[in-house]
Amino acid sequence: MAASLAAAGVSGAAVAVAVSAGSEPPPPQKTVTVNVENGATGPTGPTGAVSCPSGFVPGDVVINHPGGHVTIYGCIQ
Repeated sequence: MAASLAAAGVSGAAVAVAVSAGSEPPPPQKTVTVNVENGATGPTGPTGAVSCPSGFVPGDVVINHPGGHVTIYGCIQ
């Protein structure tokens, strides 16, 4: 579970850098699902331009939790 939370955190940070207001992001190329138990909601990060690092592609990260699920768009490997 710790690895899942770490992956979700890294993905969230990538999203904060990856998505820009006013520009159309590329469509997701794959989806990653992370199952999480209970946890606190973090603050929304700033937006930036879509630019995935080498070896990463735009995608959806699906986080399942007891109250349902959340989908995050970001750069995933």
